[in-house]
Amino acid sequence: MNNVTKIVAALLVLVALLLGVYALMLVQTPDAPPPTQASNPVSPTQFQVVVADKLLPAGTVIDPASLKVVPLPINPAGSFTTVGALTGKIPRIDIGPGTPVVDATLAKGLTLQLKEGERAVAVSVDEVVGSGNRVTPGDMVDVFFTLKQSQDISKTQSRLLLSRLRVLTYGQDSVDGPPASEETLRNNGPVVPRTAVLAVPTADVNRLLLATQNGRLQLALRHPTDPTVPDVALFPDVPTVLAAKGTLTPEQREALKNADNLAYAGNELSGLAGEGRTAPPPRAVSQVVAPRPAAPRPVATPTLPRVQPNTVEVVRGTQRETVGF
Repeated sequence: MNNVTKIVAALLVLVALLLGVYALMLVQTPDAPPPTQASNPVSPTQFQVVVADKLLPAGTVIDPASLKVVPLPINPAGSFTTVGALTGKIPRIDIGPGTPVVDATLAKGLTLQLKEGERAVAVSVDEVVGSGNRVTPGDMVDVFFTLKQSQDISKTQSRLLLSRLRVLTYGQDSVDGPPASEETLRNNGPVVPRTAVLAVPTADVNRLLLATQNGRLQLALRHPTDPTVPDVALFPDVPTVLAAKGTLTPEQREALKNADNLAYAGNELSGLAGEGRTAPPPRAVSQVVAPRPAAPRPVATPTLPRVQPNTVEVVRGTQRETVGF
């Protein structure tokens, strides 16, 4: 056997050994596990959120029947989880069906502190007007005013204007928020109050505005349980700027006493100063009356000059002379 044959034989033996080793490795390698089915995807977190079941009009108290709780994948900021949390709330804007009801869409602030028929009116205050700055939000006050008419001291007057008004804000303090903390006062120093907001009946707003612009106000603190108020029926009616129409029905005349109608009719300063008078009576429809014929003027009869007896009048140019005979 020549050398070439030996080399080929050795290579074949080596290849056989390698194949045997590979076969042994295949036998010893464990079978791959069968592919497993994909697990069910994890459902996203759901949040219980109150949404509108129907249109919620702005400025109307929310009806609980118009709300429902639904699961949502998101939790909007300021949302509610129960319908009861929205009892008595009022939306500031229209909320459409299916829209989450959030705190930002609800009315808040001083508007909710007003009773029906009241308006919030701001007046200027200082240490004297505000009873030494002892007035706090929630107090009841009487509003007095001093009025100076022209330069006549005898016409200067002071009287009670409005009684039992609630103070909504005084300076930076408000009934719808906590007072400033002691730490804030220490850091920023005391703030001098400049304005106060009062809850005023609608029919009395005009009088308060007239007194503010033409006189000086004084807020007088009163006990919160003191119910006494002046009996305005004992005094003349304050005249209104606008007179009622003369063709109103009895129902319409009764409606003139409504606070909103009285506020629309307005007040004038003369009435505020005590020159009270009732509203002028309705003007009756005028009837056309034929004018009476004018009486004839008396015709003046000429007066003849009186002639004395036994005399004659002699005229020379522009001179007259009576001569006896």
